[in-house]
Amino acid sequence: MNKNSLYTLAGSIWGLVGLLMIIRGADMYQDALNTQNATQTALMISIAISAIIGVAKGRFVLSKTARRNKSRIDSIEEPLKVHHVYAKSFYFLIAGMIALGISLRTFNEYLGGYVVVGAIYCGIGLALMISSLVYWKREPQPTARENS
Repeated sequence: MNKNSLYTLAGSIWGLVGLLMIIRGADMYQDALNTQNATQTALMISIAISAIIGVAKGRFVLSKTARRNKSRIDSIEEPLKVHHVYAKSFYFLIAGMIALGISLRTFNEYLGGYVVVGAIYCGIGLALMISSLVYWKREPQPTARENS
């Protein structure tokens, strides 16, 4: 495994998880309409806010995290393994985020219903997809200087 493979794997995971979160958020919006009698207006406002926050979080917060992870991968010495795709502490963060997601879905009615939880899911999903682009961007390689 080489560093480019780790970049590809990290970007693919972030992008795929982001897409799955958006799909799950869209399902929650449907549940909000069908089971919680949400209005079309509430749904449209929720989607707009989710998109704005998701784009901002993706560009300004999670992109920095992705760049730090990409730099961390650059600093790892060979041989590279699949588990090097993220730092060890990041795996604990992922477990915490999964637990938080389960809690949000379970207690959605206390938070404003599926309109709010769907917005959170879609916003985070969009942010992950946007920030995954950091892993796909290849940095220019320094040119070798010729000795004169």
